[in-house]
Parts: sequence; structure tokens; C-alpha cells
Amino acid sequence: MKLGPVCLARVSAYAFLAIAFVLLSGCYAPGKPPGNAEAEESNETDFKGLFARNCSGCHGEDGKNGPGRILHDALYLAVIPKEEIRNVIAHGRPGTSMPAWSRAQGGALTGHQIDILVEGIVTNWSKPAPPANPPLPPYSAPVESGDGNRGKLLFAQYCVLCHRPGVIGPVSDPNYLSLVTNQNIRTSIIVGRPDLGMLSYRNLKLGRALSNQDISDVVTYLASLRPANAEPLDAYTQASGTGQNGEKTKGNEDSGNRPGRDRDDQRQEGHKGKGGSSIGGGLGEKGK
Repeated sequence: MKLGPVCLARVSAYAFLAIAFVLLSGCYAPGKPPGNAEAEESNETDFKGLFARNCSGCHGEDGKNGPGRILHDALYLAVIPKEEIRNVIAHGRPGTSMPAWSRAQGGALTGHQIDILVEGIVTNWSKPAPPANPPLPPYSAPVESGDGNRGKLLFAQYCVLCHRPGVIGPVSDPNYLSLVTNQNIRTSIIVGRPDLGMLSYRNLKLGRALSNQDISDVVTYLASLRPANAEPLDAYTQASGTGQNGEKTKGNEDSGNRPGRDRDDQRQEGHKGKGGSSIGGGLGEKGK
């Protein structure tokens, strides 16, 4: 039996719609994973997969060249205690863009997954202990241990050549200091940013090493320039050890593989006009 032109057209249209339905049923909207994605993520036990999904958005692919602290760095991993890495992943850095990833804190990762991340970072990216000369400074030190006046002189001698307007940027700017912790400043001085060309403490004193006291003095000086009304961001290191000093973003809030933003920012964006977009974000490295 021969079909007429009208029937052929209808059959073709129905065939096209059927094929389109089959193809589209296997797709999902950009940024919205399929229904089983959360289940797959909760069962992820591969270090590379966990890091790519949850950490690379800030810390860069392979742990470097991201806006956040470089993790793929032997000196950094020699300085920071292993347990501190786990605590930071689990509890985040309150007041900063580093969220809490532990499910106990409202994040997306199980304790086992956090252990896998810690072991993967240390196993894959650390190296044998660096030479004892110059001595390796301790990871943390109380801000009161430094001499701000001496730190000001050290900063003028060894830091201001790069950290001034028009070069790398003035880290002495009060607005910048309101966004970073004293621990972040100390860590940056010790390990530098090798992925961005900043030298470590071993060479910052015109080719010589800064001493532990030098580092503490510079940190104390820069901390003294922070606005008086700025909220202290080092609460994580207080005796409670929980980092629970208020609301903070969770590891599964926000979109993409980038951690969430501060909830106050999210609330403010939520009050924008209904027809406007509330998508936004920024780069920040406040802890670690």
C-alpha cells in the first residue's frame, strides 16, 4: 500500500518527535545533574575524582594554579600538620570561602571520603622532609609573639618591593587584610606561592631565609593594620577547635564544583529583583 504525501509527512514528523524524546530523555539541564548524581558522589572513593569534584574549583587542577591556596606543594605539606588538613576540610574556615565539607557540619563528604582526600594530598604531593637548614618554621604562632615595629621595618626592607601598588599589590591594604586571616598571612610568608612566582621564606630576605621571629613580626605588623571593626577570622584556632563561630556555607551549597559562598552574600543576592539573576561569586583565599 502506497502512502500519500500527507501521510508520509505525518509519519516523518512522528518519527522525528520519537527520536528527539529518546535523545532528550538521556540529557539534563546544564548545572543540574541527574537524580542519581548525589548517590554517585556519596559513594565516590577515588582521590582524583573526589578532588576534581569538590576541591579543584578553588585549589586548581592537580592542586595548583587555582585562586585558592596551592596544595600540591612539598613545602606547604611539610609545614602544615596532617591533622590540620583534615580539620580544615571537615570544618572549613569560618568567615571565609573555605566551607565545611563534613556531613556532620552540613557538607557533602563522609568521614571516609575526607580521609581519602587527606591521604591522597599527603601521599601524592608531599616529599621527604626538607633540609634542616634553614630551620622549618612552625605552622602557627600567636599574633602576640611578634613585634609589630620590627615587622614594619622588615616589611619595608624585604616585602614592599613587590607588594606595592602597580606591582603585585599592597597586602598592607586594610580592605585586603579584612579578608584574610593571620594564619593565611603566615602561611603565605612561609611557603610563598610557587605557582604564582612568590618566593618562600627561604629566600625572602634578599636571598636569605627569614627566621621564625621575622615571620611572626611581619604577621603582627600586618595584623595591626586591619580595621578595628573587622571580624576576627582566626576563630578556628581557638580552644574549641570546632570553628563554630556562626553560620557558614556548606560544601554542597552553591553550584558547580566550587564550594559555596558566605550565606550573607547568598541572602543579599536573594533579595535582588525577581527578574534579575542571583548568580555571582568571587575568589578569595582567607584561611589555610
